This record gives sequence, structure tokens and C-alpha cells, in this order.
Amino acid sequence: MKRRNSIPIAAALLLLSLAGCMNEDNGNSEDAERVRMVPVETMEVERGSFEDYIRVTGVIEALDDAVISSESSGRVESILRRGESVEQDGVIVRMDDRLSRARYEAAKTSFELAEDTYNRMKALYEDEIISTQDYRAARAQRDQARSQLSQAEKQLNDSDIKAPFGGRIEERFVSEGELVSPGMPVVRLVDNSRVRIVAGIPERYSGQIVDGSPARIMIRALGNRRLESQVTFAGELIDAATRTFPVEVELDNQDGELKPEMVVDIQVKRTTIENAIVIPRTAIVRDESAIYVFRTMEESGYPVAELVEVEAGFAYGSLIEITTGLESGDQIVVAGLSSLNMGDRLNIVQSSSSEEKIRMLQSRR
Repeated sequence: MKRRNSIPIAAALLLLSLAGCMNEDNGNSEDAERVRMVPVETMEVERGSFEDYIRVTGVIEALDDAVISSESSGRVESILRRGESVEQDGVIVRMDDRLSRARYEAAKTSFELAEDTYNRMKALYEDEIISTQDYRAARAQRDQARSQLSQAEKQLNDSDIKAPFGGRIEERFVSEGELVSPGMPVVRLVDNSRVRIVAGIPERYSGQIVDGSPARIMIRALGNRRLESQVTFAGELIDAATRTFPVEVELDNQDGELKPEMVVDIQVKRTTIENAIVIPRTAIVRDESAIYVFRTMEESGYPVAELVEVEAGFAYGSLIEITTGLESGDQIVVAGLSSLNMGDRLNIVQSSSSEEKIRMLQSRR
């Protein structure tokens, strides 16, 4: 009895085992046919112009910024306060001029006497009453007195220290009642109505950046405010320490928002490339020997990823020029590359033209 019952049970177990194997084979077959689908953003490649810019950091300087010094000795009677404005030739400092005025009056009297003597001696000389030697001596005394008068007049005028240009008093180095001597600084005068940005360009771009090269300025301290201008000076000398040559960009600053020593970003135009293919840097895939992009291709009616080797040219900011490997009309992946492999099926969630994508990236700079 026991032996007869064991045969049907073994057969049943065998049938169940075979059924399980068949189900397992069917599951593996379905997994093999399953294809990975990756969400990506694509861009259609178009040819156009590409402007290559050099990006450097610059510092703002006032166009007129000078430390004004005294040219004579004296005691300060009055001086403008910090923050006060003064016109060109306006008085900044008045000094006690009593001694200078006394010297001037004495020199003026001596000159008038010497000139009167000379005029009388000249008349006598013309009438041949006095000798040539006496006439020349009178003329020399007159000329010497004139020179002394001119010197005394300058010393008197120097008692008032005047502004060589219109501006604002930014610093005072002396106070009222203080004695000053020739060459002693008294104030710092700054005209901030027009400023210049000074920066250094790497020497490898020498000859490519010249006077008049277009420049874009971004001012960090003013909420990344952007201005357009051009290079007003491109130096010819290379700084031995930094291996750069200086450039200057001048800007109007009537509102006074641009302050000296502000740090700004400058983008100086190097060249314009026509009929170029330009793509975002995010589309580039690199390895040790080459660079690639993922181009879309159709397979079984679906877009899939194809890895294409390319060569790059100029690069600027978030954009890069592709010289070989792509043509107009190609569609490339620009976002979603981190999990993408060659042959993956693409779920294109967004697509744009080259012009739209580049405009969007440039607006973020």
C-alpha cells in the first residue's frame, strides 16, 4: 500500500517543478526584452555666429584722483570738510598770508622804483648823457626786481590752495590752525563723475585685444548690474610678475553709484566666428582621450542615444564651439546625461532650438 501511493506523489512533484521552470524562463525572456528609458532634454543643432570673450576681474578707479599738497609754508586758516564739493580752481585751503602779502608789497615797491629808474636812465642813454654801462645796470636792476615780484606774487597766491579739477574732498590730512610746509599733503580730491576699470589680460591674448574692443561689465556690488562699453586703453607692456598686460575701460558715473576699488567682472570680446556650431558645455562627455556628445537616432521607431566623438574649438562661459562631429539638424542631449548610456531609449521631456538654448544660457551670465 505504501509503495503504490508514493508513485503518484513523485509524479506530481515533477510536474510542479517543470511548471516552475517554464514560468521562470518566461520571466527572464520578458526582462531581456525590456529596454531602459531615460528622461532627457535635447537641442537641435544650428549654425550661427559665435562671439568669443575673455573673462577677467577688474577694479574701478576714479579718472581724477589726487592728493593735493601745499606749495608754501603757513598756518591753515580754513579748509573744506570731508564730503564737500569744489569746482575747478575753487579754494580748498586758505592759509595765513600776512607774511607773504608783506613780501609781495615790498617786492612790488622795489620793482616800481627800479622800473622808474630804468625809464629815466633809458632817456638819458638815448641822449648820450650816460654810459652804456650805467644803462645796462639800471636795466638789470629792473629785471631782477621784476623776478622778485613774480616770485613774491606766486608765494602769495600759493597761500590759497586751489582745486586742479572739480571734485569732492574724500580725505583731510591737516586741520585748521595747523602749520604746513611745502610738499605737505593737505587733502585728497576725487572726481567720481567718470571712472575707469583697470584689469589685466593674459599675455597669450596679446595683439587680439586692442583699443576699441567691445567689453561687457558686470558689477557684483550692484546686484550684478550689466553695462556695455569698450576698451579705451590696451597696454603694450607685459607685467613680469603676473604675465598680463593692462586694459582700461572708461564709464560715465554721473549718479555716483560706481565707487573706486569696487571689484567687477569684465568680458572683453576676442573674436567673432561665423557659421559656427555652438552647444552647452553640459552636453559634453569626456574620457582620457576624447570628448563626446549623445546624439539622438531612431531605432525601431523610438529615439535612442548614440555616442558621437567631437572636437571642440573656442569656449566661453557655459558655451563651447564644436568644429567636427556635428552638423545642422542633429539633435543632441543637453540634460540628463548622468544616467545615460549608449543605446538607451530616450524619453524627451523638453526640446529646444540651438538659438533658444544659447539665448537662455547667455541671459544667466
